Amino acid sequence: MAVFASSCMDLDVTPYSELTKDNYYQTKVQIMSAVNRTYTQSWASLGMDGYGRISELSADQLVWSNKGRHGYDDGQHGRQHYHSWTITDQACWQPWNRIYTGIGYINNVLDDLATVNFETAGMTVDDKTAIVAEMRGMRAYYYMKLMDLFGNIPIVTKVGEPLNPPTEQRSAVFNFIEQELIEAAKDCAPLSAQTRGRFNKAAAYAALVELYLNAEVWSGTQRWDDCISYCNKIINNEAGDVDLDLNIDAAFSNTNAITSTELLFTNSSNKAQGRWINPINLAYFAERDILGTDYAGNNGMVCTTNAYEAYTGHDLRKYSWFLYGIGHGYGSYNYQGPYKNISPDPIRAAVSDYVLGSEEFSGLPIIFSNKPIKAVIKIENDRVKITEWYSPEFPSDEAKNLVEEALNGKKTKEQIIKDYNENGNKEVYLSGSYNTTDARQYPWSQMNDYRYVWYDCKENSGAHFHKYNIGKPSDTNYGNNDFVYYRLTDIYFAKAEAIMRETGSATAEVVGLINNVKSRSFQPEYWNSDEAIANKDRYTNITLTFDELLAERGREFIFESKRRTDLIRFDKFEFGIEGW
Repeated sequence: MAVFASSCMDLDVTPYSELTKDNYYQTKVQIMSAVNRTYTQSWASLGMDGYGRISELSADQLVWSNKGRHGYDDGQHGRQHYHSWTITDQACWQPWNRIYTGIGYINNVLDDLATVNFETAGMTVDDKTAIVAEMRGMRAYYYMKLMDLFGNIPIVTKVGEPLNPPTEQRSAVFNFIEQELIEAAKDCAPLSAQTRGRFNKAAAYAALVELYLNAEVWSGTQRWDDCISYCNKIINNEAGDVDLDLNIDAAFSNTNAITSTELLFTNSSNKAQGRWINPINLAYFAERDILGTDYAGNNGMVCTTNAYEAYTGHDLRKYSWFLYGIGHGYGSYNYQGPYKNISPDPIRAAVSDYVLGSEEFSGLPIIFSNKPIKAVIKIENDRVKITEWYSPEFPSDEAKNLVEEALNGKKTKEQIIKDYNENGNKEVYLSGSYNTTDARQYPWSQMNDYRYVWYDCKENSGAHFHKYNIGKPSDTNYGNNDFVYYRLTDIYFAKAEAIMRETGSATAEVVGLINNVKSRSFQPEYWNSDEAIANKDRYTNITLTFDELLAERGREFIFESKRRTDLIRFDKFEFGIEGW
């Protein structure tokens, strides 16, 4: 008993499993695992649950629309869309919380690494210098995103010091970010296949390009020459070898980390390890059946009407980057409905041969559209026949015939014939509605205005996201699409805009920069024709105006979390709507 009491009183024990900064950083693997932890936060901080959501939903291209019983969510998505947000809206406070969390991780690592002996861990002093520069650069990038959203913000560079940091003026924050990026750029590792997913020298230069491009808004002083200077550093391969991709998909494919030649800075993905784009907030409920994947969406964000219709009929981006419409696609792309059910799940594949709606259009082939579609039918020889076809967007006989085939698909035909025989129903609605008493159902002439597309949508309203094609589960790189923060295309557009701001109009160099990028969005025969010029697809110094440059930025960078910042820089962000 005495022995028991004695042992209970002896509290001076050695903890054998405790890890501290003094005993953890012993090897290169341990050092790099701590560094890498700072990047695992980046998707939460900068993605569609952080910076990306408010950047897109407060602009004019994406909307989290209210679709029947789905998507209202206390009205918060509508408040973002109509610029009537409150401080309690998740999309407003979450970026602040998550980006500062990312900054905290970096501050902690920088604190720890200050006293680590890299040579003992099998690394060099130069390795330490490069890693410290990388972390400082990533921290500055985070601060730039906070400054963009919130303006005046606190600056903290050490964990817990001070406990209640003062708010700094936006101009002071700008100066801090600029100095940190310039210092980081000196020592960051150059761009390579191994550093694209890290804050490398090209990332530092690209961040400075973004900083200077928006300098007039963020600091009150134009910095066009500095913007052009850093663009040239990247274009001239001073940060590492880089070149424009030859097609519109390489930068976003599930092999983009391997095959793209233009990526400067990305969020590295590995679906098997749980780090991937996961388009749940952008995907339709049954998108797994449309694309043959293994994920389901919640049918949240869709493209606004004006954003989708900004692409002309020859633009390949319109057919590759979206799920929309009726037809056989264009070029080598076919992501138009009605969609055959190609689910890899045999149980789901057996339900129907077409992908069917589950809400307002339950049992009917799903077709993504912005305007109503109605078919008047009759039953002839146990087959559904369309006798009258109403579709402002897809009036062709081809569209009617494709829909008629889908109406005769398994399950759908049974449903329609039963309704026809029992209720005499000869009208099949496939999108929207022709009659409504809802005061917010605006006339179709107004539906091209993005301000009127949040409320009273349907499950199939709007073009759906497909810019990042994750592939199929059988693909070796399934879901391994790196999310792009910067690519060479950003730099071409930034340089072109900076030159236009200085000269007041598009010069030959400006036209060349934008056309060089845009040409890959069109088939060569069309691009080289007079028709491409007449349609303003291929620019001249007359047709490339500031408004057109903003429009083309919208078309090229949709889904890349840049639109809000662009609209503010072009003084197009604010608007007024009666009643909101």
